[in-house]
Amino acid sequence: MSSSPIAICGSFSFDSVIAPDGAPLTGKVGGNALWSGLGALIAGVAPRIVTIIGEDYPEEVVERLTAAGIDTSAIRRIARSHPVRLTFAHLADGGRVQPVPAAMLAGFDPQTRAQFVDTTTDPATLIQGAPQPGDVPVEWLDEVAYWHLPLLPLARHRPMVAYLAAARGTLHTDCPARSDILGDPYGKLAATVGQIDVFLPSTSDFDVVDPHVPIDAVLHRLIDAGAGTIVLKSGAEGSYIVDGADRWQVPAHPDAPVDPTGAGDAFCGGFLAGRASGLSLPDAAALGAAAASFAVDVTDPLALLDVDPAAVQERARQLRARISQPQLIPGGTQ
Repeated sequence: MSSSPIAICGSFSFDSVIAPDGAPLTGKVGGNALWSGLGALIAGVAPRIVTIIGEDYPEEVVERLTAAGIDTSAIRRIARSHPVRLTFAHLADGGRVQPVPAAMLAGFDPQTRAQFVDTTTDPATLIQGAPQPGDVPVEWLDEVAYWHLPLLPLARHRPMVAYLAAARGTLHTDCPARSDILGDPYGKLAATVGQIDVFLPSTSDFDVVDPHVPIDAVLHRLIDAGAGTIVLKSGAEGSYIVDGADRWQVPAHPDAPVDPTGAGDAFCGGFLAGRASGLSLPDAAALGAAAASFAVDVTDPLALLDVDPAAVQERARQLRARISQPQLIPGGTQ
């Protein structure tokens, strides 16, 4: 199956995680650009990646991505420790806490606790690991057919959306950082969502910025804010797609996740690969869900390099058979 060139502009990170079974997983390489890039790769399309890494980010990671066929030429190393460090606690009920509060670390030894560093509480540091327009090779603007922006700080999200929306390719983005849109999420999103071809937020984003609101109401509020095509990722419930008058629900693969970190990003990468390969919106979402189902089964994202894309395609075929068209509220915001 032929495909068009794709590119992902986001962050690499160091992650320390509490898994659903309570086990600490510290000092992992990760990041939304890494997970989404690998999601695209196992879905059958090797992406180009734009990101920034610190001097302590392992060169082996870049080398292995390059060897797998991913274009790493726009990964830029800066002269400081890696700025993007995240902590997550995945709860047994499927919820997630980020950053991990000190109380949840009390039972771990001091060495383990010291690994749980989260720079999302330090915006001046965090933003140094997020790309901006000048990091995108100029020649890519005429070559890339599908772009994806994973979660970025709003101060990077907005200029990147404006820059890439003017390029020749189709633009997909995740939600910008939740902390940046608190208080007026739909008003703040309205500045960019009209320029985005496919908006791929998660219900977990709105659990924080607009809690206790039904999915259909969230979708209508996004439409009222100017969003066009929406793919709302909803964990174990799958994803909800709104494209004009068309509605679909695409199931998630029924997994007992080992580590859910990166699943949403792997979904976005698989979805991007699907669209670049000519798939419809729901079929591309099924491919994204299949990619995510392999991501939740590993603790190290680089383990996805061993996944056979044919297995991902087969799982996507099974999920496509279960796509439905739900009846959502047809009116405005509820």
